[in-house]
Amino acid sequence: MSTKGIKLWDENAVPRHQIQWCPGCGDFAVLAGLKQALTELEIMPHELMMCGGIGCSGQIRNYLNGNAFHGTHGGALAYALGVKMTNPELKVITLAGDGDTLAIGVENFVHVCRRDPDMVLLIMNNGVYGLTKGQSSPTGGLGQTFETFSEEKPPMVDPLLLALASEATFVAQSFSGDVKHGTKVLVEAFQHKGFSLVNDFSPCVTYNKFNTYEWFREHVAYVPDDHDVTSVEAAQALVRDFARRGKVPLGVIYKNPRRHEPHNRLPIWTEQLENVDRNVVLASYR
Repeated sequence: MSTKGIKLWDENAVPRHQIQWCPGCGDFAVLAGLKQALTELEIMPHELMMCGGIGCSGQIRNYLNGNAFHGTHGGALAYALGVKMTNPELKVITLAGDGDTLAIGVENFVHVCRRDPDMVLLIMNNGVYGLTKGQSSPTGGLGQTFETFSEEKPPMVDPLLLALASEATFVAQSFSGDVKHGTKVLVEAFQHKGFSLVNDFSPCVTYNKFNTYEWFREHVAYVPDDHDVTSVEAAQALVRDFARRGKVPLGVIYKNPRRHEPHNRLPIWTEQLENVDRNVVLASYR
């Protein structure tokens, strides 16, 4: 990126609000990686839309001065899809948590995977609901063994396997403890022509005392270079093999772009609005 471009992002990435995350939260590293990825790709603030979910993760949109929208719990992906349909030229990223995405928002997750819009979902996964005092989220229990389950404590959801089963075309995983690797994964996600899921393990230092930075450093392992990222069967087998060995894979698990027909998204708005008096519309907001 040019010196001017880097300077612009440095100026534009100054938080508009006081950062409210707990000291040590993994989301700080996610913010650093996201800023670096946008800088490397030369994506300017006016070219980007960030849709935030409810939770600690959704606050990240306040710490980069680009276009941003904060929606209801579980709705961030739906809002992001609406933005992309309205303006396909925008780079759109959804910034949400594991509870937001895989509990109340799981129906949006499954169908956005199927539809394959050209946008990114970055899940900041900590296994808990951090804003409501640390109850287990659908991804809670990673690395733990349970002999019995209940309706209140069911088996955990693996976002990678769910995305693969839902026909996502880019599935990757990163860890906040390795910002350089996480940045590389995000760059590749933005470059993918289709829907990109990046599940980032972002430890909650306040409520999740099991999946700590130390735990992840002992259990993460990088996807081997000879892994066939174009095979969904190989991707599913890799995730299950890592789990059997008590490991968590980091890197691109699956990447296989679809061939797309030209989309038909609101093509007549220009003609419909051609003779509208915009001053009347704008006056209603004053």
